[in-house]
Amino acid sequence: MIKPYLTALILLWPTSFIFGQDATLHPWTDIQGRTLQASFISLDQEAQTVTIKWNGQVFPLPLNTLAPQSQALAKQLGAPAPAVSPSSASSPFDAIVAAIPTDTLGPEALDIEHDWTSADGRPMQAKFISLVGDQLTVSMNGGTNEYTLPLNKFSAESQGLAKVLQAVAKKHRPAPPKSSAPKAPVKPVKVAPAKVVEADLDKKHTWTSSEGNPLEASFLSADDSGLEVNFRGRPTKIPWSKLDAQSVALGKALQKLKKSLVPTILGGNEKVLERYGSGKWRNYNTYIESVAFEAGIHCSGNKVHFWLLKDGQRVQSTPFTVDFEGTFKDERGSWGSRKIVSLETSPPAVNDRRVTTIKGKWNNEGTFEYNFELSNAGMSFWGDAKEPSSSEFATSLRIWMRAPSVVADAKNATMEQIKEASGDGALYVDPMDGKRIKFPFDEKWLDIKNNLSKGGKKDVDYNPVKYAEFNGFPFGDHKIKALPASTRTGHLVWYSGYSQIFPAQGPTLIHRSIDGAQAMYDFKNAADYKDRLKIKKSECLKVQVIRGS
Repeated sequence: MIKPYLTALILLWPTSFIFGQDATLHPWTDIQGRTLQASFISLDQEAQTVTIKWNGQVFPLPLNTLAPQSQALAKQLGAPAPAVSPSSASSPFDAIVAAIPTDTLGPEALDIEHDWTSADGRPMQAKFISLVGDQLTVSMNGGTNEYTLPLNKFSAESQGLAKVLQAVAKKHRPAPPKSSAPKAPVKPVKVAPAKVVEADLDKKHTWTSSEGNPLEASFLSADDSGLEVNFRGRPTKIPWSKLDAQSVALGKALQKLKKSLVPTILGGNEKVLERYGSGKWRNYNTYIESVAFEAGIHCSGNKVHFWLLKDGQRVQSTPFTVDFEGTFKDERGSWGSRKIVSLETSPPAVNDRRVTTIKGKWNNEGTFEYNFELSNAGMSFWGDAKEPSSSEFATSLRIWMRAPSVVADAKNATMEQIKEASGDGALYVDPMDGKRIKFPFDEKWLDIKNNLSKGGKKDVDYNPVKYAEFNGFPFGDHKIKALPASTRTGHLVWYSGYSQIFPAQGPTLIHRSIDGAQAMYDFKNAADYKDRLKIKKSECLKVQVIRGS
């Protein structure tokens, strides 16, 4: 198969100086039987390639991709010319380089990356720096890495390319005139250390490149190799060499400040988990900070708080909460919940732990295991519990998620205030049966349900649901989607709360196993539902944070 590219060296050679070229068209057939008409340019016996000219373009072809008759044709046309005496060119490329007109290439050839090939055929892209004797220096990865290698480590074509570029460099990079006067030592530019405060760790800064170009981004981290910033919602690494002195000073000052703010850690006991004792994550056992959100497992051992982020700042002051709870109903149908009386485990307080397992005991002598999984994409929750048969009322394990209220005092707020705070925010639910339903935050629960009943949905509970989703103005550009990992064995419902008027006051989602839900509906026979205390990993509650623009 003919490769759809030209080697860099052949592109640089004027056709009038290509040795062995033949304007006659010959048939060239590959091993798959495909034939084209092209003229012969040259044969490289060492590299086992024949170079042809087809439709005005020059292509190198490996001999082993051609049919036997075409290989024979290449060898016939490429029969070596009479030997060149030692007093002539030291390599076949020197004569070519010497014959190239000085105006063939401009200085821009020294500023771009070229295709190079090693002597054993491995390709790479690199920018030419210099050729001194038999040592070729190139740079890679935008100038981050620079290498000096013997010229014989490259293929014959790449050796020729190096000599061509060296000829260009001699013309466009003239050596500075020699002076007998000693050079004055270059004084380093002194930059005063940047003064930063804790608030600077979260806000946007203007970073300036070494070429004077500005970049607006917030600080993430820094190390010996460079700076990492949050640029348009994506972590971006910048080498120190690409920044001006002021930006380097700012980056290093922020990293020094960040290290100085490492919080203290307090030990755990049967009442509380090991937790951070100071700093942003005070009273949390572990936390994760991603570009779209941040979340922490509270030291109480049964809940997670999470906040959405935009440009490194929390979108809302009050977090979402996801909470494990053992619930039951008494003989009158009144709700009750099991209290945690002791914690049997206390995982160490850390950042970015993937899965955290908390074990403990309820006040009815029942035991529990809560599992939290935190990742950059979102969170997952599952658990298991056991209780003694002597328990007066059977318990059901549930996970419930509460959205924060976006209106401080909705009952006394005007509709104008409600609409201003709510924007286009809404809760969307997708029932197991029926179409997706939207609950705008700036409408009343009762009005929404009345409007739905006009469409023939009166007396429908709209539960359980396949998923529930929050999105719109109060949540920035992001979406929060809650769903059971399995709708066959998981049971997710939503409700508006006992005293809520608007969805802006924060809807609640409840997730159980199928048995757990049935136990609460049939609470007098709740003990008959054996899996009421289990929410398996395969039916966990998943909370996904879908990043906006």
